[in-house]
Amino acid sequence: MNIRYRKATIEDIPKLNPLLRQLSDSLADPAVMAQKMEKLDRNEDCFLLVAENTENGDLCGSLLGVAFEDICGDCKPILLVENVVTDEAYRGRGVGRGMFAFIEDWGREKECHYCILVSGLNRTGAHKFYDAIGYSEVKGFKKYL
Repeated sequence: MNIRYRKATIEDIPKLNPLLRQLSDSLADPAVMAQKMEKLDRNEDCFLLVAENTENGDLCGSLLGVAFEDICGDCKPILLVENVVTDEAYRGRGVGRGMFAFIEDWGREKECHYCILVSGLNRTGAHKFYDAIGYSEVKGFKKYL
């Protein structure tokens, strides 16, 4: 299996939308998705990553990295990782590790101090994975607006 990690494009929407559905209850509106992806693409502090199986064209993973400014301590940016998904058929095959290695390298290029992410309480498999790649569990809070 040969995996290529790259920035997502509008052309990826037909494959990316069903992949992201593994995180959500429904598919996104492709037109809205395209608008959001164009906006992300214009922002140099955002990186929508996809993992592509070059042997068959499958999108087997995706995540969104956002570097945002911090005004505390040394004032280095923080890397936020969100919308992490590895296709069920590709889990346990190194795709997630590759995506995190890629986005963490991107965060280092942006001089980010550390990386944060939020994962649902019921995603225990993901939690084991995050622990295995060096993430520490800390208490966090989330409120839907």
